[in-house]
Amino acid sequence: MIESRLVVTKRTPPAPHGLVAAEHPLGARVGARILERGGNAVDAAVATAFAMTVVEPFMSTIAGSGTMLVHVARKGETIALDFNGCAPTRAHASMFRVTTGISRGLFAWPNVENAANERGWLAPAVPGSVAGLSLALERFGTMELRDVIQPAIELARGGFVADWYQALSTARQLEELAAAGEAGRVYLRNGRSVYRPPTGMEEGDRTTYPDLARSLELIAHDGPSAFYRGEIAQAIHDAMAAHGGLITRDDLAAYSVRVGPPLTGTYRGLELAFAPGATGGVTALEILNILEQFPKTAVGWRTPGGLNLRALAVRRAFGDRFEHLGDPAVIHAPWDRLVSKEYAREVATELRRRSSKRGRRREPVDTLGESAAGGDCTTHISVVDRRRNMVALTHTAVSLFGSIVVVPGTGILLNNGMIWFNPEAGRPNSVAPGKRALVNMVPVLGFKNGEPYLTLGAPGGRRIVSAIPQVIATLVDSGCDLQEAIEAPRLHAESAEVLVDTRVGPTVLAALGRLGQRVAPREETYATLNFAKPVGVRIGRRGLEAGLDALRPAAAAGH
Repeated sequence: MIESRLVVTKRTPPAPHGLVAAEHPLGARVGARILERGGNAVDAAVATAFAMTVVEPFMSTIAGSGTMLVHVARKGETIALDFNGCAPTRAHASMFRVTTGISRGLFAWPNVENAANERGWLAPAVPGSVAGLSLALERFGTMELRDVIQPAIELARGGFVADWYQALSTARQLEELAAAGEAGRVYLRNGRSVYRPPTGMEEGDRTTYPDLARSLELIAHDGPSAFYRGEIAQAIHDAMAAHGGLITRDDLAAYSVRVGPPLTGTYRGLELAFAPGATGGVTALEILNILEQFPKTAVGWRTPGGLNLRALAVRRAFGDRFEHLGDPAVIHAPWDRLVSKEYAREVATELRRRSSKRGRRREPVDTLGESAAGGDCTTHISVVDRRRNMVALTHTAVSLFGSIVVVPGTGILLNNGMIWFNPEAGRPNSVAPGKRALVNMVPVLGFKNGEPYLTLGAPGGRRIVSAIPQVIATLVDSGCDLQEAIEAPRLHAESAEVLVDTRVGPTVLAALGRLGQRVAPREETYATLNFAKPVGVRIGRRGLEAGLDALRPAAAAGH
């Protein structure tokens, strides 16, 4: 059968000096203006991150979590900042009542009664966003906090015209927002409908967030202490106490950012820096190490054999992830072994044995029984400046609109970071007081012969962890440009089934099934997020090259 198909791409002219790639054009423009004013990559990334909490509030929030990599070119130094949420002091392993079945929420955990780990006042983790962004600016930026927050304040107070992306994302949570009181008042038009984008000859609705603007002004004036010890902290404490939540003012005051060296590795000579510890970095590097044990031509997306090896590598790495990983301050895991080339060689030998059976039987899969739902959450920002400092920053509210709880009078959406924990007790990633959950963020920086080359990351829940290695493998193995590598079809395999982009074609899908994979075809559209949505910047001979997801409003801006 012959059928039409949609072909979409994006093209960005090379930028000679600095470039910001973000998931929304308004955010990218904020960062680009900071670069034009003489700010460095960290100044631009922090300004963009604050702006994105205004223009993309369903994806990130100043009461959220983040993972950031900074490369300081002058020193040749790369630093990882972990400002992800942690469990409140009063949290405990059995705080959520586990019921029958598997959640169809963001993660395929066992169901929790009333979905209390997903939405509502028990769902937020102690937020780290303001602390992390402020610390990054203080240590590695050149501008004052008040100056980089000002664009976000102006967007929140003056407003911006709603687009289709905001309307569609809001519509997906319309009923929950309308029933959520303060969240409905903040995010819905007249508390009951979406803000309408421009249609036909009609102008779109203007969205404003005056309460959030005031909260941002407090932070701009008083610094992070406004959020963790001052007026905002008290508002969060009081709202939590009134609604049975667990976060206290003491939890906020005790929050700290983890700063340290990155997790490093290579893929066919490309030097890589990932976030270490309880992020997606370990799993992403494990996947790349496994793929590297096979010839370039054997692991591409264009053949059934290549897709089969990708699926086997991703699934194996996820199995290790679920079995071992959690907060490294609490959990003793084989961190070094999982990211070693020696372990990858052992796994590759096993995968060759499986592949040689040509699908005669499916191997048992020791992971959760179902794939997690698509990750309609999170934002990512990549920046390179004139001096070739680089930033990769992934920032999140966790699920779409986080916990769907807004602290009254502040305009601040609370994250739902407790969903990152396995709700069952006795697991490496179970809840514990003060513990950090296993998050899925995979910001990455790349280097060639020690010189800055690439900054990359994505939103997309667990599917970020499979997406970033595949983009890197496609970029390195095929020699294509970054835009082509991001647009190339991908797969995801955290369970017995493998989700595969239908653009590989029906013949390849059928052949992959004959190789023993339980294939679940997925079509990417403007409304889906099946395989994460990477954005990045690559340093090339002609300047800075952007790579952007083609089906979302992702944009690059620079000078």
